[in-house]
Amino acid sequence: MKNILLIIAACLIGFPGISQESYPKGSYMTLEELKAKTPGENFEVSMERRTKTDIKMNGGNDYRLVSEDKSVKNKVLKKEILAYSTGDSLYINGLPYKLQIWYAKVLSDGKYYVFTAGIPMDKTLQTKKMQQGMAFGAIGGGIAGASLAMKRYLYILDKETNKVKMIDAAVLHEMLTAYPELLEQFNSEPEKDEIPTQITYLKKINSITTVR
Repeated sequence: MKNILLIIAACLIGFPGISQESYPKGSYMTLEELKAKTPGENFEVSMERRTKTDIKMNGGNDYRLVSEDKSVKNKVLKKEILAYSTGDSLYINGLPYKLQIWYAKVLSDGKYYVFTAGIPMDKTLQTKKMQQGMAFGAIGGGIAGASLAMKRYLYILDKETNKVKMIDAAVLHEMLTAYPELLEQFNSEPEKDEIPTQITYLKKINSITTVR
């Protein structure tokens, strides 16, 4: 419970969305559009935060797109839009990357998009730590327990490969071997297993790397 509260606090307070100048408002249909910061569609939609009750009952990520006038089909909102920018925050659609339905807020942008999302649908992304004591059923209403539906894990989306990787202390340690000074700092962290700490170092990596 302590870890879950830390993650929620970090996402809501300590790690705001990327700056509003970064991505023009609109719907990004492909990674190429996203990297070019050119939305392919300007649907009349809005982003809203989902309620805890909705997530507990149906699974999925923390935000959803809504078409107030129903001009955009639900299939497009759920499956076809890769990312959406409100003008001051960017949101990644989890479903194309098998990270459950709906959207996750981007917490850092650089070489990687950094975000937290639900349990992966692809079992190759499920770490041994996640598997201990957990039963993975169908995503959505079949998730075993409301608390499991609310759990969030840390991910990066590599802009060069369009691949998602789940982050834990061991994975981050391996990434930081390319940055000896950061690795030394990370090794001295008392809470390196905590997601807020890991986000801090992913943001540092993003601040000193670029992607074409």
